[in-house]
Amino acid sequence: MFAHVTVLFSMIFALALTHVFATASTLILERKRVRYSGLLTATMINSSLGVIVNWLFLWQLEDIKHWSVGEVLLQLSWVVPQYFTCSLLAMPCGDGELLHMPEFYERQRPVIYSAYLILFVMAMTENYADRHNLEGWKPNEWIGADLLVLVMFICSVVAGWAKPRWLQWLAIAAMILENAWFLVSYTIT
Repeated sequence: MFAHVTVLFSMIFALALTHVFATASTLILERKRVRYSGLLTATMINSSLGVIVNWLFLWQLEDIKHWSVGEVLLQLSWVVPQYFTCSLLAMPCGDGELLHMPEFYERQRPVIYSAYLILFVMAMTENYADRHNLEGWKPNEWIGADLLVLVMFICSVVAGWAKPRWLQWLAIAAMILENAWFLVSYTIT
């Protein structure tokens, strides 16, 4: 079951990254008619890092003791919102019109970060639900895992709904740093 699940999830993650990369490619190719947004770019970087980190996390699913349809659905409960953290960043690019990244970002920001919030709630739910179903996990290890996810949850609330730009930047930077930390910790171990 592990192999089937990882193939399905890897396909979902590949599609998610395709949205971000295709949008980035279009914006680069059409750069003469783009009004740039650093916040949208940082969110695109963060979403891409999040997908890569969670793709690496799939190896931990090998430690699940018992697979069932319910377990697959539980795992899908965080994989599907991960897809939307990327797909909602896909900026429509009509022919000849100005590509106004700041306007798009401001309009879509609550929706994008709502997907993040759902992702993090479901990730914390999965950690709790599988606390006895993961080989090698100590009884309360899920709490530490959920505290790390809670930091991302709080940053998502700030990035999605705070009015001051500096606060949005701070929240997104914290998310990128945590994702980068996860990525580095995977390469070290």
